[in-house]
Amino acid sequence: MRITKYKIIAIALFAITTILNVSAQPRTIGTPEILIQQNGVNFQAPVWSPDGNTIAVTADRYVGIWLAEADGSNLRQLTDADAGYGLSWSNDSEAILTRLNSTENRRRNHAITIFYADGSTPNQITESREKMDALPKWAQFGEQVVLIENDKVEAFDSGMEIPQRFKNRPSQAFYILKNNAIAKGMIPTNSTENISPFDDAQYLNLEVSPDGQKLAFEVYAGNLFVMNVDGSNLIDLGKANRPSWSPDSRYLVASVSEDNGYNITKGDIFAFSIDGTYRVNLTENSDLIAQNPDWSPIGSKIAFDVPDKGAIYTLTIQQ
Repeated sequence: MRITKYKIIAIALFAITTILNVSAQPRTIGTPEILIQQNGVNFQAPVWSPDGNTIAVTADRYVGIWLAEADGSNLRQLTDADAGYGLSWSNDSEAILTRLNSTENRRRNHAITIFYADGSTPNQITESREKMDALPKWAQFGEQVVLIENDKVEAFDSGMEIPQRFKNRPSQAFYILKNNAIAKGMIPTNSTENISPFDDAQYLNLEVSPDGQKLAFEVYAGNLFVMNVDGSNLIDLGKANRPSWSPDSRYLVASVSEDNGYNITKGDIFAFSIDGTYRVNLTENSDLIAQNPDWSPIGSKIAFDVPDKGAIYTLTIQQ
């Protein structure tokens, strides 16, 4: 049986596409390297700025925020307050949004606060309150901040000047965890739509893809999932925690851990394709207990912490 030239071309194109897809998959170059370390401080939870030039970290019990350059140099403390949990950068990489926690007369209080990377005076945009279970989120390209309280959306002006390119754009949807649900919200109506794939699940670590088309999240005592922002095309990626997106929105990294009921005894950083067909251990040749990965927007670095070392490490990635 003869094979026509068209079949030969089709086979060749398929082979080339397969090779390109395989070569584009994330792989490590070299071994993990220490990025940030300081005697007496146990650093954790690294978060890259959107421009990839700065990295923010916190320490034990999420007390304090430090900044460093992308190569780990110029380490400086931005605040010693209890404000490191769930911090998030503004689009322009100039500010950090967080929930500031304080204790007065044995009562724990919370306030939404914006810290500035240049060290200028923080902007506390809400009064302190005793109850603030949720974390604040940037909305409308950073012009506003939203918070879910008592199943309702509160919106606040951030005081940030947003880039001109965003000013004439239509309202931007935001995605937030709401009373054991994933919700899609809109400004200025502050209305929300439930897009949860499961009933009565407890959701954790919701992350929006850089292209705004996908959501990654965990289910408590369950797995890591990816779905479209409208709730469709749910993909189960298996057991993993703390997802972080690649800049091209094609992959996720997350930590996969083992414990003895008291402490984490093993931890690795895995990369996953968003269709669930690709899964690789990026730290399989290291004995580090790797946790809390964050993929640099530049794409070539993944930062993570190592609890028993108190240091921030990086992996160099090639795609």
